[in-house]
Amino acid sequence: MTLLYAAVECLCLAILDIENCFQNTLVEPEDRVVVTLPNFYMEWFRREYPDYVIEDSPSGKYVVQSQRGLQGDRAIGRKFYLTIKDHFAKFGLLPCPQEPALYLYRKDDVTLLVNTSTDDFLCAFSDVSIFYKLEAHLKEIFGLTKKEGPQFEYLNLRITQSKYGISYDQTGHIIDSIVHHFFPPDSTERLKDVHTPFRTDSQFEQDLSEQLPATGNHLRELEKRYGGSYSKLIGMLNHPYCWTRQDIGFALSRLGKYTGAPNPASFEGLYRIARYLATHRNCPVMYPRRSIQGFHSLRVDFDPPKFEEILLPNGLLLIIDSDHAQDMRTRRSCHHLQALVHGVALDWKHEQQRCVALHSTDSKIRGVFSCVKRGLTVQDVAIYIGMQNDSLLPTPIYEDSQPCIDVLEAKTVTTRVKHIAVPIHFIHEHINDGRFVMRKIGTNLNLSDSGTKPNPAPIHFRQYDHTTGVRFYPPKGSDHYRLLQLETFLTSPYIRGTTTTTPSPNLPEPSS
Repeated sequence: MTLLYAAVECLCLAILDIENCFQNTLVEPEDRVVVTLPNFYMEWFRREYPDYVIEDSPSGKYVVQSQRGLQGDRAIGRKFYLTIKDHFAKFGLLPCPQEPALYLYRKDDVTLLVNTSTDDFLCAFSDVSIFYKLEAHLKEIFGLTKKEGPQFEYLNLRITQSKYGISYDQTGHIIDSIVHHFFPPDSTERLKDVHTPFRTDSQFEQDLSEQLPATGNHLRELEKRYGGSYSKLIGMLNHPYCWTRQDIGFALSRLGKYTGAPNPASFEGLYRIARYLATHRNCPVMYPRRSIQGFHSLRVDFDPPKFEEILLPNGLLLIIDSDHAQDMRTRRSCHHLQALVHGVALDWKHEQQRCVALHSTDSKIRGVFSCVKRGLTVQDVAIYIGMQNDSLLPTPIYEDSQPCIDVLEAKTVTTRVKHIAVPIHFIHEHINDGRFVMRKIGTNLNLSDSGTKPNPAPIHFRQYDHTTGVRFYPPKGSDHYRLLQLETFLTSPYIRGTTTTTPSPNLPEPSS
């Protein structure tokens, strides 16, 4: 949301990082642990670290005071958060009620948005002077470093900004942590291209459901072949999914059910995801610098002259798709939802439903229920940071099932869906309050369709290229294009090439 808002409002981005945020000064004396030092330790310490000052103990003995709570501990983390919140409040930054890690400063025509992750602060600002004032304010308490410019790293995201928009990706993390793990540089194995993260043939689904769990020597052999335990490998792949690569979401949600008892087919499935990431490693998400008013067209061409087209609003919209009982072992359904602005994803979720749906409409309604719950938070955060209300409310929810839409617009609960009356009433309430409105979208145009089933490559690429903003990628020859190394972006061989767009003329250049 921070990156999207910065793109839409033509804000600049920079980073502040607190050095050594978990200091002993945050811990009360009675909560400190005193450790007696070995002989001659202080002499060695002062020689190695002459600039670091350690206070003498009241007894006159040299000691080191170490804190019980380290980074990640709830008590010390809470204490640090309250410290930062207090200093931000003195500056005029107020936390978002729905997201305490997000702070907003707005005075006159100056806007400052601070997204915090422990001691790393991603700042979006309309005037660079307010950023420097915040830096000076925090330097009175902490040691600080900062990062500015057209490209920088935030956590393990690579963020790039220019007049064309703001993009973010994890290409470096994918190469270092995943590609080099599965395919070491010194390996002689030839890496074959694969254009879907999950096999589309029915035989693979049958193998997943029928193969017995690997145990003993067989399990150890599989772990040695693929480079780690099943839980380690799926955790390694889950990280890029959560942040930047929703295109592997269905495969991970499908294979995640085998963490407790993996079989050979599930290991093979994870290996295919790694091959997919290795051959499609550079896929930035791009938010354009343009107004979110108006509409854009989503079109699918069939055999000429046949085509299907729909106009989608540039503002916030939600798209949901659900399957029905596709899991052959449990017969549970799954759904995939996305929150989009300009048709580019800013939030997504793949989820297996917690109980067996009796029919497809049942599964669809449960999917919309999850979509509304997640959409409420997105709406509240967007309203708090100042996005235009007419582009947020009511948020359209696009669903490809007309019976589901009829049930949710009926303002009553029929006997056929009485078993899910609570989710339906929850949705009815927020539709009546003007927070959401249901809209019909064709299955061929549903951008969440590939999140619920293993679609073939043409459909897979068409949908995910749209939701990552490939059509907004900067033109060849621009600095943004060079910084993103888009010459390594693999265009799908199954679809037409994408076109780039120029910045909207009604938006100013971001201040430097």
